[in-house]
Amino acid sequence: MFRRVLTAAVLLLLTSLPLHAGNYIVRNTDDAGSHTLRWAILQANATAGTDIITFDIPGEGPHVLIPASPLPPLTDAAGVIIDGLSQNGSGIGSNPPATMQLRIVLSGAMAGDAPGIWILSPNNQVTGLVIHSFAEDGIRIQGIKQGTSRNTVRHCIIGLDTDGTTPRPNGTGTRNEQSAGVTHWAGISLISLQHSPGLVQDNMIFGNVISGNNGDGILLADCMGGRVFSNTLSSNHIGAVTTGDAVAGNTRDGVLLYGGSYGNTISGNLVVGNGSDGIHLVGDQSRNAQTHHNTIRKNVIGISLSNIPLGNALDGINLGGAEYEYDGGFASNNSITANTIAANGRSGVGISEHPSPVPNADGNRISQNAIFANASIGIDLREAPSPDGSVTGTPNNNLAAPLILEAEYGRGVATVRGAVEAHGTREMLSVELYKCNSSPSGKCQGPIYLGTSVPDPEGVWLFSTNGLLEAGDSVVAVLIDAKGNTSEFAQRQPVKLMRFDDLPQMTDLYIGKSSAGASAQFVALKTTDEVKQTAITVDVVKDCWGILEVYTDNGELVTTLVNRWLPKGTYDITWDGLNWRGSQVPAGTYICRLDADGIRQTTTVNVPASSTTTSEK
Repeated sequence: MFRRVLTAAVLLLLTSLPLHAGNYIVRNTDDAGSHTLRWAILQANATAGTDIITFDIPGEGPHVLIPASPLPPLTDAAGVIIDGLSQNGSGIGSNPPATMQLRIVLSGAMAGDAPGIWILSPNNQVTGLVIHSFAEDGIRIQGIKQGTSRNTVRHCIIGLDTDGTTPRPNGTGTRNEQSAGVTHWAGISLISLQHSPGLVQDNMIFGNVISGNNGDGILLADCMGGRVFSNTLSSNHIGAVTTGDAVAGNTRDGVLLYGGSYGNTISGNLVVGNGSDGIHLVGDQSRNAQTHHNTIRKNVIGISLSNIPLGNALDGINLGGAEYEYDGGFASNNSITANTIAANGRSGVGISEHPSPVPNADGNRISQNAIFANASIGIDLREAPSPDGSVTGTPNNNLAAPLILEAEYGRGVATVRGAVEAHGTREMLSVELYKCNSSPSGKCQGPIYLGTSVPDPEGVWLFSTNGLLEAGDSVVAVLIDAKGNTSEFAQRQPVKLMRFDDLPQMTDLYIGKSSAGASAQFVALKTTDEVKQTAITVDVVKDCWGILEVYTDNGELVTTLVNRWLPKGTYDITWDGLNWRGSQVPAGTYICRLDADGIRQTTTVNVPASSTTTSEK
């Protein structure tokens, strides 16, 4: 009985594993004949099921395979695994791709007009190869009608020699009829071509070095009738040497998404040293095709992982730029989040709209990024000039930057206050604040994300932090609406030390700024010696956000009594003489400050040595 159960379990396990139809071993560097790479690909294409191609070439290597003509494309729907890491001496090391040591080299010097590895089927995996010197793409994943999906390119070097530093570019050839619809080549391309459109989806480009190529590092491009979507580009070095601390740039963009490419994810990549933009998204105006709903997150663009400025020639990220053969615009509803974008030759993020009658570059969210030391401004919403020179539109719905009215610091707490212009429903807006530095453009960019504030219905917002901002720092902000439209950075506001040395010492009410028109006003203030409490009465004549704080006479924050939405009414607030840490303050004179609707009122408070409770009703 036990044997029957064990046998059934083994059979179930075997049927659940992938079916490997054949294991074809490459044992020499010849171009044709038994146990060559060409032979192995032909065998895999002819055999149903998932095949494996491994390498066991004698000698230390590197072993250079030089095809005398184009290699056969991969066409088996079950897929093939080409495993260059199987060669003795190959490995990825402890921190790939920086530590990769690869021993199988595929050179296209004699292959003619062809890509290195040409994938025309789903379920393939290419791992551990060095691919260079091909006239067309290093690796091409091309759409077919049934869908070219679930392919993986992992831990390869595309465009450099085995030393990881010497450029050996792919893409050296010119276009021919076979490549109709492709205007240039790339290290790796995921494309649907005009003469045979198809689907390219759910493919993964992971942990590679893609540098030194004549064209883009990685290209995603669709055509009429084809779709390129839901692909992932992750943890690659694009435009850098293998170690990531020097450049070996691709001649055009590090990553280009063109036409109607959508729903793709670009995450965790190092993108430096490229001859145009780090990452470029642009649609196709001729067919109203949008590059949309793509996600760009947690990439390092323009500096090395050890903070060496390496740059890209133009923008760190370019949405809708009209460069090379592209008319520009038609890049909408993309998300740029938590990236580091620095030391690039133009802006950190540039967004351009095509001068079309309809908006075509809105809804692009730029959130929580570290943007600094770029040659131009951090975020640039570029106007779209028409042929006659007039301006027809601005991307991201021309969302205006928020106003920063003041930034103050005292007793370890920084407080930033501001307002937003009327723009839709204010409750649907958010203000992101950043600690900023100087830049080559002379304008602050935002290297350190501080947090987010939500404006009240009147457009007023408040933000405070007790560790990230000090007097002498500067702060900037962006505004983001409910559709993701993001503004440029606001004008820089220095953080000032709060001081009240110029206030007269008075026991009666002192109005520091006229309260006329204010939504909330001081009515009375009284210290009751019998119960050791200070009573403050505030009359709210109009619903508003109210802030009631107590400071020392040298501008240090003691405590915040109120910081919330206040409906119309009268409020009696008592202060028990404790600071924000819960400790009793010394007896003396303090400043009580009320902010409402941008109008500030202050009064001096003589507090007793001790008190009992704090309450609000």
